[in-house]
Amino acid sequence: MKTLTKNQIKNAKKSGLITGTVLKKVGELIKPGLTTFEIEKLAVKIIKSEGGIPAFIGCGGYKYATCVSINDEIVHTEPSKRIIKEGDIVSCDVGTNFNGMNSDAARTYIVGDQVDNDINRLVEGTRQALIEAIKMVKPGNKIGDIEQKTGEILKEYNLFPVMTLSGHGIGEQVHQEPSIMCDGQSGIGPDIIECTMLAIEPMATLNNTDLATVNGAWSIKTVDGSWGAHFEHTVLVTKNGCEILTVN
Repeated sequence: MKTLTKNQIKNAKKSGLITGTVLKKVGELIKPGLTTFEIEKLAVKIIKSEGGIPAFIGCGGYKYATCVSINDEIVHTEPSKRIIKEGDIVSCDVGTNFNGMNSDAARTYIVGDQVDNDINRLVEGTRQALIEAIKMVKPGNKIGDIEQKTGEILKEYNLFPVMTLSGHGIGEQVHQEPSIMCDGQSGIGPDIIECTMLAIEPMATLNNTDLATVNGAWSIKTVDGSWGAHFEHTVLVTKNGCEILTVN
């Protein structure tokens, strides 16, 4: 991976701040009766008001600033007029380009209070996997160290890592090398290098199930209908660790 200049890092930090703000505001807005397209409109408004560009628009022909996936949808669902209901879990994935530097982050929200223990376990376990995986990001470690920790935490919560999708490097493009899987072996893989950025994104399901693409070429769902969760942060590798750029 190419290391970033000081100016690129400055722009990346602004990009991350915008992306994190979107997810924070989505958390304040989300409720039963909201459509997923209202989340899209909020994201576009925030990104553009801060001088950014929605990073997902145009990626592989994608037309929206956000992916808003519900319940058994893991990632990449297009926003629409679909109404969010009490008890749903909603994963919002969003990216920002600011002066040529990208950030990417996601969060799964529990809607309302009527959610059973398994769903709480799914969301909390995936969130904790992100928190612990980020602790593995420092020069001298390997990408496999991140992957191993992600899988370890997910399994502690009796969850199943999604292995057909992955996190990634990020910077001048939204998706760059290396891939960062949701489980793996410590001590192997590419080196983690100072002044580069990674998008770490645990994805997990309640059951050990395959995934399938539906609704055209975008939404990816579990085959058996079991629910999944998705959390993601963009981090900057620093001399002694990393800095989370998409704090929300």
